[in-house]
Amino acid sequence: MSEPTGPVAYCRRWNFKKNKPIDPMTAEQAAARDRTGELYSVTLSDTAEDIIPEAVIERENGHARVWFFDEVGRQSLSYSFRPHGDRLFLHNITSWEYPDDEARGLSSSIKIDNFEYQETGVVSRTTTDKAAGERLLDERTDVDVTHHWEPAPTFGDWGSISRWSRVTPVS
Repeated sequence: MSEPTGPVAYCRRWNFKKNKPIDPMTAEQAAARDRTGELYSVTLSDTAEDIIPEAVIERENGHARVWFFDEVGRQSLSYSFRPHGDRLFLHNITSWEYPDDEARGLSSSIKIDNFEYQETGVVSRTTTDKAAGERLLDERTDVDVTHHWEPAPTFGDWGSISRWSRVTPVS
């Protein structure tokens, strides 16, 4: 998966089921929503011809959630950031695996890996393996989370939070 480098578009929300924007808007309209903390989405693509964006960022009240897609357009990875002053903290990483290329929607995933990070270095991991009928929980302490901090992006500066390649979660 590459890092998005092409066109940026804005909308009120991204429809993940239909892979299309809901209520497209101009950058000026999205910037106004950003200033007031209202929800909006940003789509980042490699080319203008991309049907499915490389990433979708959801922004609201300083929070950010970044979604990435697999080769057939399903949600496969998300990063969630919460605000702390002029920085964001990456507090959640979730990935989804699917049984085949036909399965659609998060509910059709067969494996979900969810990592919850705290600023104090505590990490909780929940792995749900639907095929095996298992749910595994694990918690670690004293994990170095210094790389989980990002500068809060100014409107339009999405490069830092939209990086797909990040550190490997604690396993």
